[in-house]
Parts: sequence; C-alpha cells; structure tokens
Amino acid sequence: MRHILYFTAEWCNPCKRVRPIAEELDRDGIIKFQYIDADDNTDLCKKFEIRAIPTFILIEDGQEVRRINGAKTKEQLEEFINGSN
Repeated sequence: MRHILYFTAEWCNPCKRVRPIAEELDRDGIIKFQYIDADDNTDLCKKFEIRAIPTFILIEDGQEVRRINGAKTKEQLEEFINGSN
C-alpha cells in the first residue's frame, strides 16, 4: 500500500498553502495522506529525521521510497507521487 506521511504544523504558512492540495489529491483517490503534526509528534519527527516542514514522505509497503519538503504545487506533488521528480 502506498501513502504519504505529511509532516505539518498549525503555525506553518507553507503547510497551510499546500494542505488544500493534499486534501484534494486524497479526496480524489490519487493517494492517501497521513497528516502528522510535527509539534505533537516529536518522536516520529526524530525517527524520520524531519528537518523542515512541510515534508512529504512516500511510503510503499511500509518503507520510505522518497521524500520532498517545502510548499509544492499540485503538479509537483503529482510528479513526486509518480516518481518523476
């Protein structure tokens, strides 16, 4: 199963800009996003070595496949999901 761990925070303006895009991709069935508040999940942030937010980690069969960070457009997220970035 493929999904994206989306590390975010309430105070993060780039996160706020990209969240509607992630919600649209999730709602359209493109891929499932698992939203992780970095402030509430510091242990998970340490485990995944999160250094910036937003960070998107593509998980496939329980393993990290690739990651990107920063605010992205819908097209950039689709390229990331499809492996063409």
